[in-house]
Amino acid sequence: MSEVQATSSETMPGRSSPAWGETACRLVESAVGAVNFLVLIALTLVVFTGVIARYIFNSGFTWTEEFSIWAFTWLIFLGAATGIRQKRHVHVDLLVDHLPASARPAVDFLRDSLVALTLLLFTFSGYELADRIGGVSTTLQWPNALRYGVVPAAGGIGLLFLLLGETTMAGLLRRAGSVLLAGAMYLVVQDTALSPFQDVSPSLLMTLVFFLTMLIGVPIAFCMMLGVFVTTWSADLLPAPAILQNMIAGSTKFILLAIPFFLTSGYLLNLGRLSERLIDFAESLFGHFRGGLAQVVVVNSVLIGGISGSSGADAASTTKVAVPEMIKRGYSPAFSCAITAVSSILPNIIPPAIAMLVYASVSNVSISRLFAAGIVPGLLVAIALMAVVYILAVRRGYEGGKKRAPASVVWSSFLQAAPTLAIAVLILGCIRLGITTATEAGVMALVWAFILGKFVYRAYGWRSFYRAIIDCATDSALIGFLIATSVPFAWILIAEGVPQELIGWARETAQGQFGLLLIMNITLFVAGMFLDLTPAMLIAAPLFLPLMTQAGIDPIQLGLIMIINLQLGGVTPPVGILVFISAQIAKVQPYAVFREVGVFVAAVLVVLAAVCAFPFLTVGIWDLFG
Repeated sequence: MSEVQATSSETMPGRSSPAWGETACRLVESAVGAVNFLVLIALTLVVFTGVIARYIFNSGFTWTEEFSIWAFTWLIFLGAATGIRQKRHVHVDLLVDHLPASARPAVDFLRDSLVALTLLLFTFSGYELADRIGGVSTTLQWPNALRYGVVPAAGGIGLLFLLLGETTMAGLLRRAGSVLLAGAMYLVVQDTALSPFQDVSPSLLMTLVFFLTMLIGVPIAFCMMLGVFVTTWSADLLPAPAILQNMIAGSTKFILLAIPFFLTSGYLLNLGRLSERLIDFAESLFGHFRGGLAQVVVVNSVLIGGISGSSGADAASTTKVAVPEMIKRGYSPAFSCAITAVSSILPNIIPPAIAMLVYASVSNVSISRLFAAGIVPGLLVAIALMAVVYILAVRRGYEGGKKRAPASVVWSSFLQAAPTLAIAVLILGCIRLGITTATEAGVMALVWAFILGKFVYRAYGWRSFYRAIIDCATDSALIGFLIATSVPFAWILIAEGVPQELIGWARETAQGQFGLLLIMNITLFVAGMFLDLTPAMLIAAPLFLPLMTQAGIDPIQLGLIMIINLQLGGVTPPVGILVFISAQIAKVQPYAVFREVGVFVAAVLVVLAAVCAFPFLTVGIWDLFG
C-alpha cells in the first residue's frame, strides 16, 4: 500500500510546461497549509486551556468541545484536499504496477476521473448540505452552515489540485478530460431512471464498486465514498447530502481528537531529537545482549509506543537513526530493516495507540480499559521479537554479547530520557486515574513534548516547527478522512443487514467460539495483507463485533485481537507499508526485507494465539488493578 499517486505524463516535445498551473497550486497549497497550521494550533490551545481551567481553576468552558469538533471537521476536509496535492492518500497499487505500459494511460485516466467524481460530490452536494443546514450551534452560537461549508470548499480545492497538478500541457489537457468525464458521470448518477442497478442490493453494489475502484489505484477513502455514492443510483437509502452529513457526524467525536494530539507528540519527539535519548537509554539497558542494537530497536519501539501511538512515525524515525548503525556493526541491511519494521507494530499495540482510538470510536468501548488491555500483549510481542533476535544473532554471528554498561552510564542515560519517559507516565496515569480523558491526556503530552524540544533542549527553530505541524495536520486529516468515509459505508452494510447475515453464516459454519475466532483471524489476516490497518478496522469491526460479542468474547479482547492481526498486514506482502517505509529510507530492496520478516511474523502469531486463548491477558489487567 502506498500513497495516492498523481499520474506523471511524459513531456511532449514542442509543448510548454504550464508553469502558471504549478504556481497556482503552490500558492493554494501554502494557504491551505497555513490554515491547517492555525486550526491545529487553535485546537491544541483550546483543549489545553480547557484542561487547565477545569482542573486547576475548577471552572471549565462550555464551548471547548464544540469548537474542537468544528475545528477537527475543517482539518479533516482541508487536509484531505492537501493529500491529493501531496500524493499522500493511501491506495493499493498492486494490480496497476503489473499492467502493461500500453494500458496504464487508460487506467490512470479512469482513476483520475473517479477521484474527480468524488470531489464533485463534495463540491455540489456539500454546497447543497451547507445551504440546507439552518440555525446556530449550541454553545458557540455560530451558523451551522459555517461548519459544513468546508466540504464544498475542500472539494473545489481538491479539483484544483487534481486539474493543475501536471507539469505538461498534455497532462493538463488529460486531467481536464478526466474532470469533464467526472461531471458527466455525476449528472448520470443523479438520474435514478438511468440506473441499470435498480434490482441490485445496495450493499453488494457498494462492495463491488469499492473493490473494483481499489484495484485500479483509487485511494481507499475515495473508494468507500464512490461505493456509497453509487448506492444513491440504485436505492433511496442515503441521498448525497445525507452521506456527507453522516460522514461529518461520525468522524468528529471528541475521542477522535486524540489522534492529532498523539500524532503531533510523535512528530515533536522526532523533531526535538527526544527519540534519540530513548534509544541511548534502551542501549544502556539492553545493548550488552546478543544482537544488542537489534534488541534496542525493539525496546525503543516499546518506549515510543507509550508516547506517540504511530507505527509509521516509529518506522521512519528508527530507520533513520538505528539502521545505518546496525549495518556498520555487521547486521545485514535486510535484517536491519526487517526488525525495525516489525518492531514498529508495537506503537499501535502498546497504549496510547491510534488504532485503539479508531476501534473505540467504532465499538463505543471504554478507551481507558482498551489502553490497559494493550499493555501485556504489547510486552509479550516485544519479548517474542527479542527472543527471535537473540536466536538469529547466535546463528548468524551478529554482534556478540559485550560488557554490561556501568551503572553510571545507565543512570546518566536515564536522566537524559526521563523527561521524555514522563510523557508516557503522564498519559497512562491521567487516563487510568480518571483525571483526564484520552483526548485531554494527548494534548498534555503534546504540550510537554513541545516544551522539551523547543525550550529545554532547543533542538529546532520555528520554521521547522511550522513545517512539522503542517505535515502532522495533513496526516491527522487523512486518518480522520478515512474514518469519515467509513461511516456511511458501514451504515449501508448495517441497513442492509449484512452483519446479521454474517452472524447466521458463521454460526452454521463455525463450531463454537474457537471456530469463530479462527474464521475471523484468517479473514483479518488476509484483509490486512491488502488494506491499511485503519480502513480494514473501520470495515471489519462493525461486521465482526456483533458476532463475537454474541459468542461471549469481550469487545476489549476482540479489539486487541483485531489490532494485532491487522498490524501484521503492515509487514506482510504484497502491501506491507511499514516494510516499504523502512526499505525506502534505508535504500534496501523491499522483497529482501519481506524474506527476513517471516520468522518475526510467526513469533507475533504465537502471541496472537495466546491473546485469543487467554482473555486475562487483556480484560483481566483492568480488573486486577481496578
